[in-house]
Amino acid sequence: MPPTTHPPRPGASSHIANAKSAKRIEAAVAFATRLRTLLSNPHANSGVLDAAAFTKEAADHAARLHQCLQTYVPGLSGDPEIDALATGLWNLCTRLGRGVREEEKERETNNEGDREGLVVARRGVGASGDVCLEGGKGTGQENAGRDGKGKVNRLGRLYLHGKVLAFHLLGVARPKEKGGAGVVVRLMRLGLKAVRDCVNAGEATLASPVMQLAADYKNWLQNMAKKLPEDEAKECRCLEVEYFIMRTALCWAESRLDVAEHMYSKTESLRQFLTPEYAERLADVLYEIGKSLSTESNFSMAVRWLKRASEVISGQELEQLSREGLELRLAILQALVTALLGTGTREALDEAQNQVAFIESEAGNKFVVSLLKLELLQKMPAEVFDTEGYGDILRHIIRSFPVSDSGFKLIMHHIRKLHDKSPGAGCAVLDDLIVALSRAEKDEWVEKAVVTRVWMITNQRDTAETIKAAEDVLGQLSRPLSSEAAVAAQALLWKKLESNYTQGHYDLAERWCQLSLNGVFQNCGPGNTSKLERKLLMCALARNSLDAATAIIHKMSPQSWKEPMTAYLAFKVAIRVEDHTMAEKCLETVAQAPDHVDYLGACIAESQKAGDITCAIAALRKLQETYEYKEPNPIHLPALFRCTIRLLNLMLDKSGADKGQMVEDLCAEFEAVVLALQREKEATPKRKLFTIDELEWFSRSAYNLALKNTAVWELRCVIRMLTACVSIISYFPADVDFRSELSLKTLFAHFVISSALVALARTQDNIEKQRDDYTTMRKHIAAFDNELPEYLHQLDEHSRGDMLRKHAALLAFDFEAAVALQQWDDLGGIVQRSLPCKNVTALQAMADCLLRAQAPGQALYFTMRKIVNEIWFLERFDAVKLAKYTRCLFQATLPLDDKLAMRLLDEACSKARELSQSQATWPEEELEWMATTALNHAIDCYGVRELERAKEWATKAINLAHYCPDKRLEEVLHGKYLRLSLDGRGG
Repeated sequence: MPPTTHPPRPGASSHIANAKSAKRIEAAVAFATRLRTLLSNPHANSGVLDAAAFTKEAADHAARLHQCLQTYVPGLSGDPEIDALATGLWNLCTRLGRGVREEEKERETNNEGDREGLVVARRGVGASGDVCLEGGKGTGQENAGRDGKGKVNRLGRLYLHGKVLAFHLLGVARPKEKGGAGVVVRLMRLGLKAVRDCVNAGEATLASPVMQLAADYKNWLQNMAKKLPEDEAKECRCLEVEYFIMRTALCWAESRLDVAEHMYSKTESLRQFLTPEYAERLADVLYEIGKSLSTESNFSMAVRWLKRASEVISGQELEQLSREGLELRLAILQALVTALLGTGTREALDEAQNQVAFIESEAGNKFVVSLLKLELLQKMPAEVFDTEGYGDILRHIIRSFPVSDSGFKLIMHHIRKLHDKSPGAGCAVLDDLIVALSRAEKDEWVEKAVVTRVWMITNQRDTAETIKAAEDVLGQLSRPLSSEAAVAAQALLWKKLESNYTQGHYDLAERWCQLSLNGVFQNCGPGNTSKLERKLLMCALARNSLDAATAIIHKMSPQSWKEPMTAYLAFKVAIRVEDHTMAEKCLETVAQAPDHVDYLGACIAESQKAGDITCAIAALRKLQETYEYKEPNPIHLPALFRCTIRLLNLMLDKSGADKGQMVEDLCAEFEAVVLALQREKEATPKRKLFTIDELEWFSRSAYNLALKNTAVWELRCVIRMLTACVSIISYFPADVDFRSELSLKTLFAHFVISSALVALARTQDNIEKQRDDYTTMRKHIAAFDNELPEYLHQLDEHSRGDMLRKHAALLAFDFEAAVALQQWDDLGGIVQRSLPCKNVTALQAMADCLLRAQAPGQALYFTMRKIVNEIWFLERFDAVKLAKYTRCLFQATLPLDDKLAMRLLDEACSKARELSQSQATWPEEELEWMATTALNHAIDCYGVRELERAKEWATKAINLAHYCPDKRLEEVLHGKYLRLSLDGRGG
């Protein structure tokens, strides 16, 4: 609304002052118009408005208007448009300011429970319905400190300055010279409201000029009261009382308590004019002054002002007081009790008790009365503190406390106070509260109460009874706590149990663990649960209670079992109760951990400590399995193998051990050494894990074990051990000093292996396994052949002869294997390799083997001829042996290849001729058999119409029969030949 301008009145002596005032009024009107428009815009509260700048400008305009309010400005003073503008701005700022105060009050209410002492929520008393002032200088500073921290406070100051500006504009629009008593009364009432708002907001400086105008209005009304009707005069007196009330409040806000005393004394002469409404206002101011002094711990002065407030409010009939007045009366009495208790004197304590009794007689045993009783009990000397009474009052409160955050916080505050005096009583009352809250399904409060309960028990002396009491109350909860609350509670409990465990109080530490694992804490997370279960297991181990430890292990969660530390602890239990199945499970888990080396090492140490060699061996082998060929490595692998082998040897010597399994494990260990040597060569060719000494130890141990137990162990275990020995020897450097010793071990190992394999193969029913044994044996014999030449020349004659005999035996085994494997082409080579041995026995074994086999004719003939010739050369066969081998060879060859058989027949005839010319003779029965067999074969050829072959075979049969001493055989054969008519006459 643009300001209305009027021409100045001519002839006035104050023309210049009027003009200056007019400019100030016009500028203020223009600003007020703009401010009202902006505040009416809903976007003003969303950051569009620069509250600080507008606040300063409003203050400046109000200050300028204050200087010219007493100047009558023609055309502006009494302008109805300015009146409407000011009234609208006042109402708008009042409404917006009330919203700000409601928000502030809501925040204060939410924080009430955090204050110590007693709090009664109440609205302030006054015609404007505003919140009562918070206190004197301290409150003003607090409010000022809050200014600027948030948008709401900044806007609140703007609304307050807007009201002050509106009040000054109303003074311009309605000058007392023109309005009379009605206008002045209205202006004074509004001025006092503005002062109240300023004092409440801590704006004492802003209130002072308004109060000056109110004083001017008060003086004007005092002079006019004599001329006014009685009812209007009484209204003026009431306003005068309110004026002095607000002067008292303003002096207090300005920290001028002596002036406040003077202003309060002014009201005493006007008490007769106090209506209930004004009495409530005065009492409210006195109450705020007293409460502020009590906050500053000036209890004696606080008692004085609060008693004044009580006298003022109690001087009115209760039924005439408003609801806010009744609340104020109770708040005054409550604050008075607090101040009296604060003085600490016996007289004050007695008076406080009387006041509480008076409040209870009027209000009954309400929540606030119970709180006052608690305050009284707290002030009692420690030696006479009524623990039981305090607890009873708290239990009464619990049964009927107001369901609000502030009420809950206040009860918790007093329970903590009781706990400080008597821990047991405090815990008992809190248990009752927890149960009550759980039944009311106040989960958030239950969680806070439970965490507090845990805090309490962890700050008490440790006893099984206190822990049992906590377990009992937790057992009454129907739902688990949230993860946040569970973790908070367990953090407190952990410190307690860890302290007991460190001090060796394992029984109590175990009880704390069990409490921490209560079902209400199940949302603490699997990691915390695992940690607690492990600690519980450690307590049982420390107490050496193996039954309890075993029970704990079987109840552990799957998550706990995944932790290597849990598995290690369970392993300690397993070896003590000799549960090897559990121990193996634990080792599996430990071996999968990133830091398995440390854990497995600990398991090995525990096994040895307990004397459980089996578990120690299992742990050592897990360590071998997880070994990584990387540098640096905390494990010395050869030492690991040596330890395992030594332990296995110890197990072999123990009675009752499964010796078969132990031998198997020993073999596997030496085979693991071989595998490690192979992997070392592949992974780290430049780094040598195994020194020559270590290689010598492993090869010697394997060799000695095999030889020592050849007659005891199963042959396959002997074979495995010696095979490992040979493999280990192969990793020695070529230029090692004791190469000849290694060669001898190698040769002998190959010999024993081959001997064992041939024995196994001969008794093997499974053809496939038999073939494998023969194949493996041939490899070892070949290795023997390769090693022998280099070593043979180093032996003396006797040793060389022994080695050649072994070689011959191995070649006989090799011949047998080649026959079994039907590797016919290798037979001749084997016989050839046997020639340097000059061993008839081996050759005879080869011959016997060949004759028993179903060899192809060519292989049979040429190999046997070679064998027979070598035997003939070595022993100068007599006629009997020669005839026998010839006959056997002929018998085996004839079905396969009659041409080769015919050659044998020719050779037999040649030998018989030679022998007939010497003293030796071919055995007659051998000649008869071969001749008869040859003629029969001729008859067979004749039967299939192969006449030339039949003739040739018949002729040779007759020739061989010629050398028989008994000539009858030759005649018989010749007769049969004639009957066959093979000379061209046959049919």
